[in-house]
Amino acid sequence: MNESTETNSSSGGPEAKVSELQTLQLEKAKLEEQLQRTLADAQNMRRRAQKETEDARRRILEGFTQELLPVLDNFQLALQAWDDQASGSDPSALVQGVRMVQALLRSALDRHGLQEIAASDQPFDPARHEAVAVEQKAGIEEGLVLRVLMPGYLMTDRVLRHAKVVVSGKPPQA
Repeated sequence: MNESTETNSSSGGPEAKVSELQTLQLEKAKLEEQLQRTLADAQNMRRRAQKETEDARRRILEGFTQELLPVLDNFQLALQAWDDQASGSDPSALVQGVRMVQALLRSALDRHGLQEIAASDQPFDPARHEAVAVEQKAGIEEGLVLRVLMPGYLMTDRVLRHAKVVVSGKPPQA
């Protein structure tokens, strides 16, 4: 309380106290109203930020999906060509078409930062490789990747999937 309020309350009678109480109640009401506005503003900002995040995610997915549509179209064309020539068709044409579709898909993913993890003939790295088997091979040092069973992928230095590999080493002791 300020000094004048203290003086009024100590020197004044009941009317001064009622006046002071009314002033305090008005102040309280103003503060409560201000608090409600601030809480509503914060909630509106959270909603706006969430909507903007959802819109950005949707736009990114739409753009990426548009890049993948030619891949889907080419798969359909390859299968349709196979069906149209099923009686005497050359399987190498289908294989060539599938390879072209794979190249389109890989290109679209590469543009978005997807990278295949180098594994074959590399030292085993548990941060990027998952050893599914260990084989002993003469003349090959321990800890090298012998074969890649399933490629792994990175997206901007973050592992999306570890490469599943066979590693050179000693066989387990029985």
